[in-house]
Amino acid sequence: MKKIHVPQETNTTLDGIRKVMYAPNEKGDFEKVNYGSEVEEFATKLAVNAYEELMSKALKEIQEGIASPIAFYMFKNRMDIPTLASIVGMFQFNVKRHLKAEIFKKLSDKKIEKYANAFHIDMDELKGFKV
Repeated sequence: MKKIHVPQETNTTLDGIRKVMYAPNEKGDFEKVNYGSEVEEFATKLAVNAYEELMSKALKEIQEGIASPIAFYMFKNRMDIPTLASIVGMFQFNVKRHLKAEIFKKLSDKKIEKYANAFHIDMDELKGFKV
């Protein structure tokens, strides 16, 4: 993409901050070019809305005793199972199990602390989560 083709649209999700991309100038040398993209803004808003829906669903499932608070905080922090698993240093199938309320109740403090650290919250906040 040449410098003249770099999008210069607005992106309200960035609060006025512009991203940088490298593009060739008229001489063919690469240089930094600020850009903004409405398409990127749309995709960001779509993803945020999807995570908000997942958070709402998780809250409902926590109230029903189906899901654990880990699910809520995972979605609140815009994570998925593979991301959370890599952060806490566990296998994905273990993290998936820990999303169930009945399994969460049996977790050791050491494992709960790993999740709390991943979410940057106090362990007691995770253990005593109230909807």
